Amino acid sequence: MTTRYISCSCNRIPHCADWGSNDLVCFGTCNAIAIYEPSTQIGRITQTLHRHHDHVNTVRWIKPGNGAPELELLSGSVDGTVIIWSKDREANTFRDTSVLDVKNIVTFVDSLQLSANDSFATTLPKLLICVGSMNGELKLWSRQENADVKVIQTISFGKKLPIYCRLTYLPNTKFPLLAVALEDTSISLYTKDSDILESNFIKVQILTGHEDWVRCMDFTHDSQGNVFLATGSQDNMIRLWKISETVVQPPSDELEQKKDIFTINDREYNVTLESVLCGHEGWVYGVHWQPTEGKNSNNMRLLSSSLDKSMIIWELDDTTGIWIEKVRVGEVGGNSLGFYGCKFSSNGLHIMAHGFQGSFHIWKYSQEIANWIPASAPSGHFSEVVDLCWEPKGRFLVTASTDQTTKIHAPWKDGPKELWHEIARPQVHGYDMTCLVMLAPYMYASGAEEKVVRVFTATSAFRDRLRLLADTEDFKFTAHGATVPALGLTNKATFNKKVDQCESKEKPTINIVYKPPTEEELAQNTLWPELQKLYGHGYEIFCMAARRDGQLLATACKSTSVEHSAIILWSTDTWSQVQKLVSHQLTVTQMEFSPNGKYLLSVSRDRRWSLFKDEGGSYTLVAVSSKKDSPHSRIIWCCAWTQNSRYFATGSRDGKIGIWSTKMMDDNTEGVILETTLSIQNQSVTALCFASSCTQGSYILAIGCETGRIDIQKITMNAENVWSQLVTYDTSQAHHLTVKRLMFRPDNEDSSNTLQLASCSLDYSVKIHDIDLSKLSIKT
Repeated sequence: MTTRYISCSCNRIPHCADWGSNDLVCFGTCNAIAIYEPSTQIGRITQTLHRHHDHVNTVRWIKPGNGAPELELLSGSVDGTVIIWSKDREANTFRDTSVLDVKNIVTFVDSLQLSANDSFATTLPKLLICVGSMNGELKLWSRQENADVKVIQTISFGKKLPIYCRLTYLPNTKFPLLAVALEDTSISLYTKDSDILESNFIKVQILTGHEDWVRCMDFTHDSQGNVFLATGSQDNMIRLWKISETVVQPPSDELEQKKDIFTINDREYNVTLESVLCGHEGWVYGVHWQPTEGKNSNNMRLLSSSLDKSMIIWELDDTTGIWIEKVRVGEVGGNSLGFYGCKFSSNGLHIMAHGFQGSFHIWKYSQEIANWIPASAPSGHFSEVVDLCWEPKGRFLVTASTDQTTKIHAPWKDGPKELWHEIARPQVHGYDMTCLVMLAPYMYASGAEEKVVRVFTATSAFRDRLRLLADTEDFKFTAHGATVPALGLTNKATFNKKVDQCESKEKPTINIVYKPPTEEELAQNTLWPELQKLYGHGYEIFCMAARRDGQLLATACKSTSVEHSAIILWSTDTWSQVQKLVSHQLTVTQMEFSPNGKYLLSVSRDRRWSLFKDEGGSYTLVAVSSKKDSPHSRIIWCCAWTQNSRYFATGSRDGKIGIWSTKMMDDNTEGVILETTLSIQNQSVTALCFASSCTQGSYILAIGCETGRIDIQKITMNAENVWSQLVTYDTSQAHHLTVKRLMFRPDNEDSSNTLQLASCSLDYSVKIHDIDLSKLSIKT
């Protein structure tokens, strides 16, 4: 009933992640918002919020005026809506309280809380919300205490497109100040001459100086009440502007800095260029002031990030009065395309950036060495996750994605808690991945949009990391690590002779403080070497399956003919073809060996399933579904076997699930019998999996749908064949796009009443769900 683990990445767009003073990170992931809870060792994504129907472009915490922890956040999407999410303290989750219908692709949002209501007991705090969209208009909305929202002003810039905006207050007042960056490289300042919410903003100043688009801005207030605006641009520069209330100065002969002056309500304000920061060698996409409530302005720190793959902390030097580069962190080399945004943590001891490949990079300040060191961060695939497979003993989970990588996820037990995280990235490919399967605890095969099946084997470096988490006595390895040569696709083995010669079989003493790998270590040091390539298919590999003993591998490719729809069986001892199974006319969509190894089941786009039986070492076709008796009238996407190999299930695009019996075939009396069917209304069934535990003729079946929903059904096979619904995961708990694969964890050491179900989806996420059977109420 609970989600144990969520793995997902940040959308590859600026301003799509924010770190609040509530010590939570929110970020957009596909069409949803993820809430990440950092911790000292291994943080975790606690929940995903789904309401948008298209990619989330921007997220931002709504900061209370008194500096209290945030209880609300904003999200803007390609679907043309902005949603306000408010915290439900009883359920400890966020729920959508207001929806702003912008009717155009939302590019940026910001907000200003106008009332100090932090209790949320009866009413919500008043908000001023600024929304920019692709039609070039800037809309200002007000949110009342009863959650009603309305447009109070629309600002048009003619043929100029607004790039970004930020909101704050004028120095020592409650008049809102709005900064808007335009595509003519200028920044327009707007403010109000009244603190009435419905009054209009008026333009008071234009700031010029940048030579390219301003992509990021951030406001802060110093202890004297002055406002500082940092602006980062595609000209690689950062400019600091100081906005302060004018104080009458006696005439002086000294050279004065140029001031831009505007007047509001008989108060005069001047804007001066405080400094120009040159340090980045690429477009500056993120600037963020460290929270400085109550601190002196001399202690202000600014964080910046750039496409040059670096982050810089800037500080004001007390002796010279010049802003200097204090700290620089980031990547050197690699194939990533730099950072899209950056954030300080609330205490300033952590800094975070998110990059082009959806990855997070976090550095923390170490008091022991007085330096910044990389820390663990949330990680996940940045494109559709198409397949997953448990290691035979359930020690780790391998996933494959169209982002051309495979990832390994494993749990670290911290007392009673089981903290999952990514521990390796064994394959970084040049083609989009399509499928994978485990052949042994230390070996897996994968397929991609190429005609070759590739087999990978673990390294001693991976074994050393895994044995800090689980027993690895049965592990074998051929190399210490692996590298990918330039312009190559094959992972080449690397050897460390000293380590290999001094290999000890004794398990090392486990460190009390386990350190998960950082994003930099995952990207550079966790590849597996390629053991074998298998050639034989005429088109791109589409699906594969392995027999329980790992001795036989079945593969199939995309096809529109009988010839190419053949299933090839490979021996994992000789890596040679042992058989070709011909039955289908179109692409085989999924295959699965029965747990006893006696049968191979395949389903296809030709709307049929085929059953092959092992007869004397070779598989022969013994049963095929007929159009007349089959419940499926559309593509059959998925199939699954019960643990005792007596029944198998098939699921199709028309929402039908069929349960078929092989008992009669085992007795050599009849063929396969359709025992029962289940119809899921308006849903395409895309993934099926039976739990290993079955009692008194009852089986637990997990069903994944095209909408992202996951159902857990109990089937009691008797004279009536009763279906009982145990639980349904909605699109926030499960997935919000097509579920591609479901698989129960084998040999789960927890209570026999608890099942762990892994799921992956086209929404870029991988999740592991804990299902407590003792707490489920059956709904028939």
